[in-house]
Amino acid sequence: MEQFDLSSAPTTWFPPKDTTMSVESIPQHVVVVGGGIVGASIAWHLSQDTNVTVGGVATPNSFAWINAVSGDPQYYYNFRDRSVKRWKEISEELPDLPVHWGGGLNWSLDPEELQAYLDKYAGWGSDIIRVDHSTIAELEPNIKDDIIPEWGVYVSEEGAVEAHIAARQLIAHAEAKGAQLVETTATGFIKTDGRISGVVTAAGEIQADHVVVAAGVGSVDLLATENVALPVTSKEGILVNSRPSKAKLANSVVYTKDLHLRQTLDGRIRAGAEVEEEDPQEVAEAVFALVQKTLKHSEKLKLDYYTVGYRPYPEDGLPILGPTGIDGLTIATMHSGVTNAAIVGELLSKQILTGESDPALSDFRLDRFKE
Repeated sequence: MEQFDLSSAPTTWFPPKDTTMSVESIPQHVVVVGGGIVGASIAWHLSQDTNVTVGGVATPNSFAWINAVSGDPQYYYNFRDRSVKRWKEISEELPDLPVHWGGGLNWSLDPEELQAYLDKYAGWGSDIIRVDHSTIAELEPNIKDDIIPEWGVYVSEEGAVEAHIAARQLIAHAEAKGAQLVETTATGFIKTDGRISGVVTAAGEIQADHVVVAAGVGSVDLLATENVALPVTSKEGILVNSRPSKAKLANSVVYTKDLHLRQTLDGRIRAGAEVEEEDPQEVAEAVFALVQKTLKHSEKLKLDYYTVGYRPYPEDGLPILGPTGIDGLTIATMHSGVTNAAIVGELLSKQILTGESDPALSDFRLDRFKE
């Protein structure tokens, strides 16, 4: 479960900030449980118009690819595409965010499957294009020639973000507008007249007009305290990180049949793959061996560390966003949180503050699992 300290947080509701919204229509204080990229985006968006307490630990355990073409069915692709565009707007507003728009290369499928993939997303409006061997070599000159296939696909609008750093920065910008970042464990909720009116923590209670749970897999146990069933499981993923390199070794996010890799803004090669080893150290070494097999001059690369992350996977693969069936309590859990965080923060904050729900959110409500 996410950690956030509420021991010094206020125990009374804050007055609203200056806003064109009426006092009656806007929650005066919102608590966001979870300080990862999703919770941070929600808190930052909310902080434009109301008072926020947010807490959680953002970990560097995400590959952090920003992309739309993993979304299926089409309405989910459209949602992810909106989020990619929202990320670009946010990165223009906050130029210090560690976001990199280097495009995405993919040849992870067999040719027939890759052609169907290309046709589907091109038909849905993506800028995805077919690129031949020589073009791939131009885009990624440090990938060994024998690794590059006859052709692949390229999406110029894709990017990546150092998610744990971006989360901290979004929260810092929210703090500049009056939000409070705190740390401890959320264990339950305060309930008044059938609606959520705050959270219970290891450090005490804090009251609020509204609570948003964006704590990844930790959301399952927390919501269970109110008998809200969240159909989410976790999937373990190991990412390896090289020591920083001054050389530019990868321009794009690259997905091959063997692994996925990108270069972080501090020069590390970050990569993941499906391997058969069970011991985490052996997995990391096997993945790094694939990195060395893929990149030129890889003898200069050294494995620095690996991370183990537990990613939330909703039962049907789609985000779970919005009402929980209990007044005053909103849920936001999904994979991929990195891609979706930007639009989720914008749309959920509007829904919480005004009661207006964007039509796109109707596809991702929790109550779809009861139908």
